[in-house]
Amino acid sequence: NGAKLASNVSILFAGIFSFIMSCVLMFTPHTLFPSIFTSDEKVVHLTARTIPFLGLYVFADGIQVALNGVIKGCGRQSVVMPVVVFAYWVIGIPFAYYNSFTLHEGTTLCDEHDFSCGVLGIVLAMTVATWVHCLVLFWLVIYVIRWDKEASLAQQRMADAKHHSLKPRSE
Repeated sequence: NGAKLASNVSILFAGIFSFIMSCVLMFTPHTLFPSIFTSDEKVVHLTARTIPFLGLYVFADGIQVALNGVIKGCGRQSVVMPVVVFAYWVIGIPFAYYNSFTLHEGTTLCDEHDFSCGVLGIVLAMTVATWVHCLVLFWLVIYVIRWDKEASLAQQRMADAKHHSLKPRSE
């Protein structure tokens, strides 16, 4: 129960902090952060249009980092890589390519209300991929991890480590 509680608390706090950062991005004037780095009005305007997507991205990314830690803490590192490949290489990159190069023939001159064109299409696709990543990891943590089994495996690893540390070294 302690490991499950600790993982739930870490996911909860990651969600809270990510939500706060997302709100900062969403509720500050969208031109504020880009104008810190450039005075070029075209770049500031285009970048400002990506900020709402980045706010959604930051929220999902913060949670997926905590979920990643829970899965890796259970010794299941091999489960994470296929999720990353699926989310970004199967979903995100093809969606970004379609949005930016196929749907709009590679133009960056987008209508003000079009969110799938040029740079916006790439950012939208990576935001969707990050949400896929987060939701699949969330599903894995809820439905795949059996905490009673994980607790006994952790106790076994601790006993093995203690046994190995007590052995005299042969030189």
